[in-house]
Amino acid sequence: MITVRIRTILTIKNILGKGELEFSISEGSTLRDLVATMVSRWRELSPHLMEPTTGPIPRVRFMINGRDIAFLNRMETVLRNGDEVLILPPVSGG
Repeated sequence: MITVRIRTILTIKNILGKGELEFSISEGSTLRDLVATMVSRWRELSPHLMEPTTGPIPRVRFMINGRDIAFLNRMETVLRNGDEVLILPPVSGG
């Protein structure tokens, strides 16, 4: 098992009950695995993180150790012990 730190804001923070938490997952897990595990633990996260047929919602931004996953291996990025995963839900305003 490895431990990653999850940080988030807004709706996701409210569902988790806090903006930062440590989460244990199996060694070799990807970001996709982490999101699936989180959704299975907190079912109310599903509409905020996952599309029913396609997987993670594209508008949600994920960063690992300060790097956008677009510059890594996207959802298939393998997580390591001590990684920090920042989850940013969509924000709009006017």
